[in-house]
Amino acid sequence: MKRSPFIAITLAIILALFIYVSSSKQKILSQTKQTITVSDQINEAFANIRNGNSPEAQMRGILKMRSLAEEYPENLDLQWNMGLFSMQSGQFQKALDRFNNVLKIDSTRHDATMQLALCYTSLQDTINAQKVLQSLLIKSEGDLRKNSLIMLEKLK
Repeated sequence: MKRSPFIAITLAIILALFIYVSSSKQKILSQTKQTITVSDQINEAFANIRNGNSPEAQMRGILKMRSLAEEYPENLDLQWNMGLFSMQSGQFQKALDRFNNVLKIDSTRHDATMQLALCYTSLQDTINAQKVLQSLLIKSEGDLRKNSLIMLEKLK
């Protein structure tokens, strides 16, 4: 008779653990599917931009990327590429916003800091370009540091 409560409690604990593990697996699977879906959408948008047979196809790719960047603002690749596209189209203020987003997501992306300096230079804001380049001199090394120094000298 004394075993019945023990068995019932044990079964209840096992059932609770089973339900918890099952729901956790569902969440992980759902997140994985969402990640795959986002990656697939990004790849499709890139394909339209790169291989678009018409300006309309390329624009669809850009619009899809922009939509994804708004929906997934923490996606580093989206922010980076939207920054590059903004620079290519001469929208340097938008590019500044995108590269600042990249740095909020990953502050070690010194290439994004260099892009900020290029944007400021294109906007003829030499003071901010110099500030960014000086900070880059402290943080970077190798070719990036060398290029920062060259740019800084040209701005003086």
